[in-house]
Amino acid sequence: MKARLLLCTVIGSLFTAGCATQTTASGGREKNVLGGAVTVETNSFQPPTAATINTDTSKIVGRGNPSGKKVSLLWGLLTFTDY
Repeated sequence: MKARLLLCTVIGSLFTAGCATQTTASGGREKNVLGGAVTVETNSFQPPTAATINTDTSKIVGRGNPSGKKVSLLWGLLTFTDY
């Protein structure tokens, strides 16, 4: 029982380590999780960098109104945008 509690505590601390939220210049919010391994930005509308594999989800799903959300995984290696 103590080993499970310890394991849950360690896993929980890994997921909350390095969390940060800040307001961007465009008025959106940027949230970093796991020291930047996962980054979620709202109202981004900034073009992704050339060093990333970009996936435009608005072309896949085909929604009419883009949300401006950008999700970067693995410190910017993969980027999913909706704009």
